[in-house]
Amino acid sequence: MLPDDSWSSKVAAVATRHAATRPLVRGQHVPYFRRGVLSVPSFKWNRTGEPNVEARGQSLRLMGNATRLPVDALFFDLEDAAPDQPEFKALARDFCRQALLAAAGCGRVVGFRPNDIRSPYFADDLAAVLPTAGAHLHFVVLPKTESADEVRDVARLLRGAADRFGWAQVPRLEVLIESPRALLQAESIAAVDEVATLVFGAYDFARCIGGEVDPQSWLRDQSAARQWLPIVAAAHGKDALDAVTATLPVRAKDPAAPTDAERARHNEALALASRDAADAARLGYAGKWVLHPDQIAPIQAAFAPTAERAHQALALCAAYARAALAGSGAERDEAGGQVRLVDKAVAGVEFWAVKAGLRAGALNVADLHASGFSLDELRAASCGR
Repeated sequence: MLPDDSWSSKVAAVATRHAATRPLVRGQHVPYFRRGVLSVPSFKWNRTGEPNVEARGQSLRLMGNATRLPVDALFFDLEDAAPDQPEFKALARDFCRQALLAAAGCGRVVGFRPNDIRSPYFADDLAAVLPTAGAHLHFVVLPKTESADEVRDVARLLRGAADRFGWAQVPRLEVLIESPRALLQAESIAAVDEVATLVFGAYDFARCIGGEVDPQSWLRDQSAARQWLPIVAAAHGKDALDAVTATLPVRAKDPAAPTDAERARHNEALALASRDAADAARLGYAGKWVLHPDQIAPIQAAFAPTAERAHQALALCAAYARAALAGSGAERDEAGGQVRLVDKAVAGVEFWAVKAGLRAGALNVADLHASGFSLDELRAASCGR
């Protein structure tokens, strides 16, 4: 036996011990895709007539229309969007249940938000919605979360409901991180198997620390908390969703003839949503909450590459894959008049643009075929197996 055989065996044993551990990346354990997530009130009433009649019609009409909007995902809200009165909360639960049943097969990722677990409404929210409509849910939003322990308890409740009512799938949890304590527990929350997403709640977070949310400066003011969530989520193969942009693009009183001031306010609000979403996409967020239908297009566009960008990324990933097969570990990319070194790490970043381009329709199967590689082959070359 050679002198180093014993040491070589130890090296091999250590390598074998860790061989099964694979690096986690964003969204690896999330079974659905969405860029924009529309918050839809479960209670709408213009204060005329009986709420059980007029509010029912208005609310179901609002929620039904939302399922036909070009948004990737939406949820019906029983918390902030439903008045904090027992009578109205009870009506909102019934409206939400009916809307979820009607939304089955709408082609959207669909969820609902109950009131928080410490509220007097939480138990009734779940009891009213889950038995009949739970089978149609992709996710449940948990507001005002304070600990991983309460998230695990809700996850157990959902698993039990799935068994009892015979659901084909257990809804995932999208957990709002909107307090200092929740932020400190974010990693433990993300580690819960049923959690798909951490959602940054900018306004409640500011309320808890005595801060403000200024439309022009909040990206900088809350940067420490906001930049942390995509990192924690990705460490567990989960997603992070960015907070709302609350400056709404209110439509003109006369859409056919908007005033200059109305047009300016509308455009400014859309520009803020676009700016916030683009910043979130650069940070690694998978998407962003949407408050108004006019925000859908600019927000979702920020999380999808243009056709030109997607094709450039595909060409680079394919070129790198061919070079790697030929024995090269790094290549030069001279697109845009600049020269950069493209190694596996750079190609891995570009692969995200390829994947997003396919999901958004900027690339198709024919484009992949023309590149000479399948998506799995590009992933293996760019990101590893």
